[in-house]
Amino acid sequence: MQASTLDPKGGTLLHTEQSRLLQNSENHAKIAKIFSREASQYVSCDRSSIESLGCGWLQRSIHAANPLSRLVLHFLNLQEESAATTYTLKESLPKIMGFAAEIFSSVVVAELVNRCMSFLFAKCENKQATATVQEDLQLLRRLLMRGDTIVEEAERRHVANRDMLRQLSALRDAAYRGYYVLDTVRFNPAKRVCYPSGEADDATSSGELRKLVCSLEAMIDGMDGFVVLLMSCPPLYREPYSAHLFMDRCMFGRNMERERIMEFLLQTEPPPGAGNLGVLPIVGPAHIGKSTLVEHVCHDVKVCSHFSLIMVFSGNELKDETAASFRDKCVIKHQNDQASKGRVLIVVELLEDVDEEAWKRLYSSERSMAQGSKMIITSRSDKIVRFGTTQALGLKCLPIEAYWYLFRTAAFGSDDPGQHPKMVSLALEMAILMQGSFMFAYMGAALLNTNFNTQSWSRILTRVRQYFQKNASLIGEYPDDIKVKDYPRYTWNVIKEKPDKYFMLHDIYQRDSGQEVPDISFLDLQAGRAQPPPGKYEILFMRSPIPPYFNYICACEIRDM
Repeated sequence: MQASTLDPKGGTLLHTEQSRLLQNSENHAKIAKIFSREASQYVSCDRSSIESLGCGWLQRSIHAANPLSRLVLHFLNLQEESAATTYTLKESLPKIMGFAAEIFSSVVVAELVNRCMSFLFAKCENKQATATVQEDLQLLRRLLMRGDTIVEEAERRHVANRDMLRQLSALRDAAYRGYYVLDTVRFNPAKRVCYPSGEADDATSSGELRKLVCSLEAMIDGMDGFVVLLMSCPPLYREPYSAHLFMDRCMFGRNMERERIMEFLLQTEPPPGAGNLGVLPIVGPAHIGKSTLVEHVCHDVKVCSHFSLIMVFSGNELKDETAASFRDKCVIKHQNDQASKGRVLIVVELLEDVDEEAWKRLYSSERSMAQGSKMIITSRSDKIVRFGTTQALGLKCLPIEAYWYLFRTAAFGSDDPGQHPKMVSLALEMAILMQGSFMFAYMGAALLNTNFNTQSWSRILTRVRQYFQKNASLIGEYPDDIKVKDYPRYTWNVIKEKPDKYFMLHDIYQRDSGQEVPDISFLDLQAGRAQPPPGKYEILFMRSPIPPYFNYICACEIRDM
């Protein structure tokens, strides 16, 4: 390679022009020409190609503040270091490489320092966030204890004020959510929690957890006036129960719906245009608790003293019913000859819709009853809403927070869930799979109670997953006791490691507590306590633990695997 003589004057002019042009990004082409004039002497390439490459490189380097652009400046500055010395590329290269090594080493060190500092700051922030989450969990636990105290005291007293009842219901809902989040974070932190903001996030999300704690704290701090008024409410004069025993004797999670029905029944003035007979429709899917809710209301002392007669009609439809046949088929639930004004309450429990003509015939014959008489009509069909003289009441599945509280209390009973963290995690997954089914909650809790160990619970959870996967693939939808009609459901023993039989379950129907029930129960089949030979049977699917203690019967076919 031929050496090049660098003119000192030319080198000075070159450096001055290059410094000025570097400050103006619009003149990159001129810089590239200067660079190419020098570089073309050492590279066997067309000068215009070098100029094009140099222009693009300088634009990218200056825009990105690339340290290599400084290397070009240093190379050009070599022309200014000596006014009389002739440099070759071989002589200039050590200086250029030395300067490059200095630049690269400083960049590497700076990057390492930056990454180390970022790591240390992130570690400190994580420790601080973890400490904050633990503090919030401790505070949440204390707030839930305070909230439970208020709720339990309110349940021991007769609260008639509607505003107080609404406030109590809001406190219950907040407590259910608090228990759900607390158990999820403590025992199943990998799960995602749906916070009040409506967004699902990791269970340890400190921001959302803090909002939940602040909201519950503000609510409980604002209950001072409620507690003062509560002390003036008369006691119910019953023996107090622990939580799991109390829930075995009442309908869980339907407090506001119960108060809505009570308000309708005790209203003495009929709605405008309703004559003397007001009608409240109650709609909801099968086995959601419509009849149980109405039964609870009808047993209330205030309702019994308000009506002189309470009658219940149950059937599939009213198509062929006359006024006389309707009355003959009604079951008298309560009769009080001393009640004033002869008010009557009629409860009509139907499976599907009502024929329009049959309804008009029945309603016209009954609307001449004493003022203040009421009718409640329940059905799975939303079409009965058109018969109401007031807004219909719709029943839905419990939200996951309330459902978890029910299932957790029923499964562990008087045992402290905190002593069984692995079992709490398994039960939480089961509750999520059950999607609000009351039947699954009671039957699942009964199975867990009778097999109270981690190994059995883990096996039951596996069988529950298999049950939903198998039936969902056959039916095409969620195979719970609420939605599916006319489809058999497949299940099997949940305790055996390798079940040898499976059970095909058909439609479920209810019988009153006084009626005869089959000897074989579904729980006995699942637990292996009953092992009848293959065939068709009528089995006791479930016995309701709360009034009116309905027995649910199911047709079952047992087959070998």
